[in-house]
Amino acid sequence: MLCFAKKRRSIAERNLCLCFPDMSTHARKKLLKKNFEIYGLAVFETGISWFMSRSRLQKLFVIKGQQQWEKLRGQGVLVIGMHFPTLEICNAAVNQHFDLHLIYKPHKNPVYNYVQGVRRARHNTNSTVISRDDIRTTVKALKAGGWVWYAPDQDYGRRHSEFIPWFGILVATVTATPRLAAMSKVSVVALSHRHKADFSGYEIELHPVFDHFPSGDSSADLLRINQFIEDCVRRHPEEYLWVHRRFKTRPDGEASVY
Repeated sequence: MLCFAKKRRSIAERNLCLCFPDMSTHARKKLLKKNFEIYGLAVFETGISWFMSRSRLQKLFVIKGQQQWEKLRGQGVLVIGMHFPTLEICNAAVNQHFDLHLIYKPHKNPVYNYVQGVRRARHNTNSTVISRDDIRTTVKALKAGGWVWYAPDQDYGRRHSEFIPWFGILVATVTATPRLAAMSKVSVVALSHRHKADFSGYEIELHPVFDHFPSGDSSADLLRINQFIEDCVRRHPEEYLWVHRRFKTRPDGEASVY
């Protein structure tokens, strides 16, 4: 993939330079190569998650922290996700245990968009996919006791964002996370996932409830979320979606970094 996706490679290289300035050039090159290998696997893992039988799929996963999530059944929950390449297949596994509504960006191709929605929701008849712009449906689902998966770790522009540090750099951080929690009065948890060390399957971690969230201080809440995501990425940097232009939107007066 490194040979063909030149534009995405350039973005990933720039992101790694920004986030790991003290890492040697050699180490960053190794990290980039490993990252693209894992991202290549994600293409096949998407097919597995969409079409493999439920019984075979279950054998691939180790899920940690399930007991603490069980206590939240019957109440609305906002589940913070992150863009790791294992997102598709690991969400499919979690959706077999919990009714997750999935927030997503609609695809421009209507056929692909339809197939994506159907296959993502196939593991749970109580699950749906919700456009990221459909705030009304999202809040309605949360207030009705639903669980909504939402990933706030991408650049959605300046309009609904605050500039909050991430890896020591100000990034446009979407403000929806604390707003959704406040509007719906629901608990907020997080979901992380990765390959097993030997690539024989996947590890999924269901994190505990964020205490005192939202706090009423949007900037503090967003910083808390960014720090949590940064910690997860630092533990497994080879597994993250570095091809996204996370630093695309810059504060006034700052030049583009890409």
